[in-house]
Amino acid sequence: MKAKIRFDYKAEPGTDRKFFWQHHDIREQAKEIRAKNVALLQNLPFQGLMVEALNLERDVYVALDDQNQEVAYAPVEMVVQADSIADLMPLTLREEFRKIKVMEPDAMSLTSNDVERFLFRVNEEFRSEID
Repeated sequence: MKAKIRFDYKAEPGTDRKFFWQHHDIREQAKEIRAKNVALLQNLPFQGLMVEALNLERDVYVALDDQNQEVAYAPVEMVVQADSIADLMPLTLREEFRKIKVMEPDAMSLTSNDVERFLFRVNEEFRSEID
């Protein structure tokens, strides 16, 4: 199966400051965080997944958080080829995950056994993320 996945890497004010006089633009900080994480995604072997394309060209955007502070987000879109729907799970459980679009196939048929394995794997991944 083929899917397009979107991640938004977050930069908050003050998280990258080493000294009080060093003020970094949160948009630039978000771009740096995105570049670092994309390098990790490209180099980490995910079983059953192959990254076909990465799009880093999306503009960084700024929004207000719950405390009314500006937070910058640097989006990344990646197209991946997966052996199964369960192989996409490590990507969709990431904090940065925002959206997924299944590009191929147009329709899927899952047996009850497939659903059981999928739900079991979701549970395993969720528990490992919590620990």
